[in-house]
Amino acid sequence: MWPWTGWKLQRALRRYRNDRDLEVVLQMDWSGNGMLDTFFSDVEERLHGEEITKLRQKQAEYLALQNQINPHFLYNALEAIRTDALLADCEDIAETTEALATFFRYTISNVKEYVTFSDELDNAENYFTVQRCRFGDKISMELELENEKLLEARMPKLILQPLVENAVAHGLEGKLGPGTVRIIVENSDRTLFLRVRDDGVGIPDERVRQLNEQFAGDTGAPTGQQKGGIALRNVNSRIRLMFGENYGLRIFSAAGIGTECCVTLPLLFREDEQV
Repeated sequence: MWPWTGWKLQRALRRYRNDRDLEVVLQMDWSGNGMLDTFFSDVEERLHGEEITKLRQKQAEYLALQNQINPHFLYNALEAIRTDALLADCEDIAETTEALATFFRYTISNVKEYVTFSDELDNAENYFTVQRCRFGDKISMELELENEKLLEARMPKLILQPLVENAVAHGLEGKLGPGTVRIIVENSDRTLFLRVRDDGVGIPDERVRQLNEQFAGDTGAPTGQQKGGIALRNVNSRIRLMFGENYGLRIFSAAGIGTECCVTLPLLFREDEQV
């Protein structure tokens, strides 16, 4: 049942024109994503233009956070485990728990924050350290960087790691024998190309077509119903909301050969930021 009716809804709609009030409402205890989707659909009928874009961006930010485990207790517990591992001279366990704690700490900090590609790479490496605890030498990660200046390129947070996670979970996990995730970073005058390529099991052609059609037509915030951390659609949605429809995610794949996820972003450095 809709919790607000009549004058209460009208008062709420007036408040949503203030970002701070919107932040508060987004943190309310909604009874499931269906209620949240219904709410935003109703609000969008009353707002236009830039207000809709702002509202969708707020929803995307909210869902990106909602998809995370609340790790304050978790990384404190991991730090205790790391200390015990060091005392027991178990350096591998200490390294893995430290990587996991650092990964979660990075994930929950300000989702609106712009970071460098170097920051994103560190986060992906922490994720990969944790995965190597599970897969051992079966998986490896490599970096191809067109020039070192691109380490300082600016981008939204949590762009790279979901692509690496997708490569491991859907590309390498089901592969017999070792596999590699290769991160390739290139640029043109105004565009940054971030590619994550694996030599895993690949994706059927029809599924690739469906995914790329979804990405190309994605003009709203993610539904939050995808599994596996921050879903690829979430990454695509946030990029398109922030920078427009000329940017986003596209997948290339061949069954039995591997998959490449290619993200296009505006090429930005600190002096270019407008946020």
